[in-house]
Order: sequence, then C-alpha cells, then structure tokens
Amino acid sequence: MENVVSKRIGDVAKAAGVGVETIRFYERQGLIDQPPKPQRGWREYDEAALAQLSQVRLAQAVGLTLRDMKQLKTRAKGPRAAFCINVRELVAARLAAIEAEIAVLSQKRAALRQWRRRCAARGDHADCPLYARVAALAVKPTKER
Repeated sequence: MENVVSKRIGDVAKAAGVGVETIRFYERQGLIDQPPKPQRGWREYDEAALAQLSQVRLAQAVGLTLRDMKQLKTRAKGPRAAFCINVRELVAARLAAIEAEIAVLSQKRAALRQWRRRCAARGDHADCPLYARVAALAVKPTKER
C-alpha cells in the first residue's frame, strides 16, 4: 500500500512557496485539482497536489500564461499527438512574444545608455543635456479662474 501524506492547504502553500489564496485561485481556474471536502474537517492535499502546483509554477517561470496552462490541461485529456502539436505551437508563440519583448527592452537599454553617456560627458559644470527634454514633460499647473 502507498504511503500517502495528506496536508492542509497552508502546509502545501508553504512547501510550494506560494500563498493559500494562490492555491485557491489555481483551483478556481482549473489548473490544479481541488481535493474533495469531507463532511467534517479540512480538505487534505496529497503529494499529487503539490506536484501539480510545482508544474504550474514551473510553467509560469518559463513564460507560459495561466490561459496557456489551462489550454494544455484540457488538451492533455485528448490524443497525445494532438497535445504535442499544441504544445509546440504554444511554445513557439510564447517564444516569439519573448523575443519581441527582448527587442523592445534592448531599444530602451540603448536609449538609456545614450542618456547616461550624455550626462557623463557634460562634466560637473555644464548644463544637463537632458534637462530641457525632461522639464518639458513636467505638468504645469493651470491657473484657477
């Protein structure tokens, strides 16, 4: 017979490094299975629940969304070949989105580096070359009538 360790939701949350409300949210979203509630007492979570929670956290860590994970869980109930195709498509889409984010962040980094170089090149006594640009962004109060 298997040795099944049951834990309350707080124990599972602590073991997974998440909050209790996170587990409840994942249950409501259908990402992890909710154990049946006994007539008396607390729901008891087994190691399978902790494993599901770990899988959700891992998927989030690599950039999958909760919607992606829900879709994959639904697809996992069907044929394996269709599931694998779906995973490849989903991963390709997420990878493309991450590549686009990296491109935008790279442009921002280049602009900020240029600003920093301009500031460093001015010395301590020259006017700040960026002051006029940033000051133009400041909201000027309107006069009350």
